[in-house]
Amino acid sequence: MKTLLLALFFSIAVLTVQAQVSLAPTTVFADANGIGTLYVTNGSEKPQEINISFLFGYPGNDSIGNLMMVYEDSLREQQSGLGDRIRTFPRSFILAPGQQQTVRFQIRPDRTKPAGMYFTRVKVSSNEQAADIEQTATEGISTQVNFKFDQVIAAFYKSGAVTTGLEFSKLEAQRKDNSIAVNSEFTVTGNSPFLGSLQAEVKDSSGKVIATQQQTVALYYEGKRAYSIPLPEGIAPGTYQVTLLFKTERSDIPTSDLVQAPPISKTLSIML
Repeated sequence: MKTLLLALFFSIAVLTVQAQVSLAPTTVFADANGIGTLYVTNGSEKPQEINISFLFGYPGNDSIGNLMMVYEDSLREQQSGLGDRIRTFPRSFILAPGQQQTVRFQIRPDRTKPAGMYFTRVKVSSNEQAADIEQTATEGISTQVNFKFDQVIAAFYKSGAVTTGLEFSKLEAQRKDNSIAVNSEFTVTGNSPFLGSLQAEVKDSSGKVIATQQQTVALYYEGKRAYSIPLPEGIAPGTYQVTLLFKTERSDIPTSDLVQAPPISKTLSIML
């Protein structure tokens, strides 16, 4: 009997894991009127209960520069958060199998706030709709397992003139296993987070590119950030140049939504 119940539990778990809803876009930008749009799609074969809520948070870092989310920062929330100015319609709904729901966000302007980029996190919780009538097993044991999935994305609102940029107080590179580890200490300038991408190149003494790496970056205030550039096997000992190019461009966000800044290029030398 225990084996039967365990098998039933894991079967339900696998089916539910496959039943997550999808969100598009993965970052919401409100327009000049404070209106943003999110599309929620149910790709499963079961109705899904959807609930939308908000919480303030931003990507930060630990003591050595590894990425981590920061959710309890009341000072930054007062400075940059949307608070109760953001509303969503609808907030809770049932989404039938294969159906899509358009969710509208509305942000009330606050003219007492200075110009800048304001933001929050949108948490979309989904779980399979509970059955109206509980099904009972033939031996008199009823089993109901339900999982809730939370997907968290960012929502932004531009108010007035916005600018961004990066300044580095420290940039250093060192070899770590079969990669180059770049450690940075940065400050975001202007009144908006720096949302963009990093393109990294490693060149040998003849100028030949022997390694590249590209990734998105989201830098909000100041702190540390570590980057890793994989190296090819059998690299010859010598002096190499590492070029880092930070740009306000991302493949997953339209350029018109991103606060633009001139590209920032930094070059480091490293002995390998």
